Amino acid sequence: MIPAPREDIVDRIYEASVLPGFWPDVLRDFAGIAESREGVMVSVKGDELKWLTSSAVADTLVQENYKHEGGMERTRRLLARSHPGFLTDRDVFTEEEILKTPVYADYLIPNGFGRGTATVIHLPEMQNIIFHAEGDHKQGPYSTETIIRLDGLRPHLARSAMLSARLSFERARTSVETLAGLGFAACAVRQNGSVLVGNAQFERDESFWTTRLSDRIALHDRNGDRQLADSLAMILSDTGVRSIPLRPQGENMPGVLHIVPVRRAAHDLFNQAAAILVLTQASRAPTTHTPLLQALFDLTATEADLAARIGSGQTVEQIALMGAKGVETVRSQLKSVLAKTGCRRQADLARLLGQLVPAGM
Repeated sequence: MIPAPREDIVDRIYEASVLPGFWPDVLRDFAGIAESREGVMVSVKGDELKWLTSSAVADTLVQENYKHEGGMERTRRLLARSHPGFLTDRDVFTEEEILKTPVYADYLIPNGFGRGTATVIHLPEMQNIIFHAEGDHKQGPYSTETIIRLDGLRPHLARSAMLSARLSFERARTSVETLAGLGFAACAVRQNGSVLVGNAQFERDESFWTTRLSDRIALHDRNGDRQLADSLAMILSDTGVRSIPLRPQGENMPGVLHIVPVRRAAHDLFNQAAAILVLTQASRAPTTHTPLLQALFDLTATEADLAARIGSGQTVEQIALMGAKGVETVRSQLKSVLAKTGCRRQADLARLLGQLVPAGM
């Protein structure tokens, strides 16, 4: 019997972001929400695979999965779909394929597995994080309600995985070591925005913020500064903006400031801290994808494309015409984008994201 997941899983997801030793417990509860036996988090970067699992059984499951023919095909098909939520085996394989593919027929199903659901979190630098739950094929398809519950956890998993990926899934011993290990500008702040500690990149980079007048961080982007204050005020809740787009300053590229709540035992590392602020910046290299928007604002592929087009100056009517959609459909999608990015108007979105992704996507 699968144990019921604890209700405080969102807090513990953020706790695990800086205390990777807590991931097995989180993955066990994640599997429980998915009505599955085991949970796995896999980092995929090129041909390199790293993973954390809910148990020793799950660790063996991952190793055997990739040994058998068809194991990598599950991952390839999942990555190819670029779906903004959780998919199941039956979304990427037919039932006939499942019964004939060696990894299912020879290993998964005989060992009480073969019923999987997973989602991909696209991170910068061509890295992907997969959250995967594995259950018994005999249980049949996943219910719509189960997938909806998992999709609700996805934004929290995405933010936490971003930090864990930068930490290479290794336990950090002190707050300074943790922030230095992130590889980009980051700081720990109190709920009022006062900076407790920052890494070397944060101390050097004043293109997006200043702390000269006080110890409180102030963003040069006024709209972003307002959103940051609002987000920190609501940091103890599960609502509010967690990723803030920042306009370029001078010759710098635009960026995104990510607000990662410090919860539970993570306070052992970040005493008195309410959140970790992490800055990522857009690349100057042209691209035809929008993984940064999708992963960090939890946009669907359609929403990310819409945001990019708005940023490049296209109107709702032009986007509807080019996409053979109704104007009201595009406006409905735009409303969702505005809510997720913390913008109030289309003009705000265009101003803040106009240079975050290349035009013409």
